[in-house]
Amino acid sequence: MSDFEGHRRGDPLTRRIEIGLLMAGLATFTLLYSTQAILPYFSRDYGITPSAAALSVSAATAGLGIGLIVAVPVSERIGRVRLIRASLTAAALVAFAVAFVPSWPLFLAARFVMGFVLAGLPATAAVYLKEEIHRDYATAATGAYIFGTTLGGLLGRVASALTIQLAESWGYAGTGVLSVSHLAMVVAALIGLVCAAACWVLLPESRGFVPQRDDLGQLLRKFGRAFRDPVLLCLYLIGGLGMGTFVGSFNVLGFRLEAAPYLLSVGVIGLIYFVYPVAGTGSVIAGRLAGRFSLRSVMPYAPLVALAGIAVMALPQLAWIVVGIAVLSVGFFMMHALASAWVAQRASVSVGVPAQAMSMYMLFYYAGSSVNGNLAPLAWELDGWRGVSLLSGALMAVAFALSLVLARSRPLR
Repeated sequence: MSDFEGHRRGDPLTRRIEIGLLMAGLATFTLLYSTQAILPYFSRDYGITPSAAALSVSAATAGLGIGLIVAVPVSERIGRVRLIRASLTAAALVAFAVAFVPSWPLFLAARFVMGFVLAGLPATAAVYLKEEIHRDYATAATGAYIFGTTLGGLLGRVASALTIQLAESWGYAGTGVLSVSHLAMVVAALIGLVCAAACWVLLPESRGFVPQRDDLGQLLRKFGRAFRDPVLLCLYLIGGLGMGTFVGSFNVLGFRLEAAPYLLSVGVIGLIYFVYPVAGTGSVIAGRLAGRFSLRSVMPYAPLVALAGIAVMALPQLAWIVVGIAVLSVGFFMMHALASAWVAQRASVSVGVPAQAMSMYMLFYYAGSSVNGNLAPLAWELDGWRGVSLLSGALMAVAFALSLVLARSRPLR
């Protein structure tokens, strides 16, 4: 309908969309990061280095990044909701298959495929919210969606860690290809399938979506337009830097805490991921502050918060490490919530291709995850946690400088 302005706050359909996308975020990040908390187990199972084990995360995020380029034009033809439903269902089924792959190279290839088919949600979620939710509530609703992804990140990591902890306490040593680490992946796949089913029930059909049937030349021109606005380019980079810092730190955290002097079990390390719900509130708060003030005025505080977390994590005491990772997570979720909402809003006015711009933002976002997700373990191998801190601090310093540039940008109406 041409006069549809979006569902308003308090509307029952708005609530269904928020809960449905929360479940979609749960599925996406549970499947994507189910291996992160148990990287030391992959290291021992396959006799590989920490940086090689981290490829289990990077392969999935790399597949997702490439899948974003395909997912956007598909969503423009069949609709955002249909793609989200199909994407989550297919990814959960592939995740089951991944758990039974014995060869490390084939395991990585299967994780890449899973990430590729999982791209439907991150490619379309922000644009879907912009199309279906009234502009007065769209930024806050985006923050709520980002909070759902934080819960998914928590669930994937904690479910994997606790599955291994329980299996080992019951004396399960693994049978054939189904080692304890692969058993944890079966549990993550089940969670993804349940969440996908919830999305089929909850998400209403689109009212603000207008199908686009572009040929290849038109698609390439649209993606090209997504790079014409310098503000968008800065936002793409901020998303990639934030996600890279966040994932890189968590990729190494398990190796740090299972070693002396901490000697923590995988189950105890998994409990640290409960900082996620606390940290995820940063996305909601940032969204509300941006609605009250502006995106450009709030953005510089996000990398500063992350830098404070990096500094605290450098302290040797376990309590400060936990506090530091929580503060870093708050800063990251603030960055992601603000940048993703800003891209969706800005691209509609500046370049007229919000779906393609969001796709490019998410491509940079997951490229940051894939690249620094492996650079951080390499820094750990070379110089311990000091190397990780220096790398993370440098990335957030660049993000802060970019946010200051954005603060001086001119708003578009």
